[in-house]
Amino acid sequence: MRISSNKLKDIIDFAFQELESLYEKNEIRTMIYSIIEHFTDFNLTKILTLKDELRVSESELLKINFAIKDLKKEKPLQQILGYCDFLDVRINLNKQVLIPRVETEEIAQRIILENKGKKNLKIADICCGSGCIALALKKAFPDAEVFAFDISNDALSQTQENANLNDLEINIQKADVLKGIDSSNTFDIIVSNPPYVRESEKKLMKNNVLLYEPHLALFVSDENPLIFYEHILEFCNTNLNPNGSVYLEINEFLAKETSNLYQKHNFETSVFEDIRNKERLIIAKKRDKNLSD
Repeated sequence: MRISSNKLKDIIDFAFQELESLYEKNEIRTMIYSIIEHFTDFNLTKILTLKDELRVSESELLKINFAIKDLKKEKPLQQILGYCDFLDVRINLNKQVLIPRVETEEIAQRIILENKGKKNLKIADICCGSGCIALALKKAFPDAEVFAFDISNDALSQTQENANLNDLEINIQKADVLKGIDSSNTFDIIVSNPPYVRESEKKLMKNNVLLYEPHLALFVSDENPLIFYEHILEFCNTNLNPNGSVYLEINEFLAKETSNLYQKHNFETSVFEDIRNKERLIIAKKRDKNLSD
């Protein structure tokens, strides 16, 4: 099946016909408008008001057609466009890093709001992936010293590319958290969105994740699903300043277990729900031992 003409109306109708079995109508509408904006000079206002009159060039039509075919293969929109916006930074993407989620954006926003006005913070982002959290925090706290750690060379390269894209300077270092991060620095804030999806939960996930995003950054064994949180805890014990905080994106089904893990090691924990009312964030504050003794 082909797009019948280069009119925007026909392109949009074609997208709905091709994608209606896979996506909700509002989702299709959002995706096709984003694709048209990306591959043409038309902004959203023009698309909405003049879609019955506007036409695209043959080269633009070809690109849009390929993008719709990719959506039909359940390829994520962000990978088709090659980027996404995350708070106040633009994040380029490849298949070797996770696509930043709304839930992750909520966590970064909470860090920014809770630490507003603080100066000269030292921040560590463990399992940095695309660098979205580290760069959003550097943008919000220009005088902060921000470190981004990851085991993946592809992730580190993507983080550096995104740092350059946003004209932000952060410290990017290769580190395997499971073997221990070698750092003499101590931090006021440690944040991490580590792998936390159990292998048994794969059946709950959609193809746009399973087929197009790195499993290394997603999955852990059912036998030890908190392995990354245990090693992050070890790092926090030595490298988080007294009264510092660690912000953790978590598996919604393991909130209690993750919280208990940190409570047992002198942390006060709070669990927060995301916009979908799923327990997705733990904030663990390191107690000052002198005060707790």
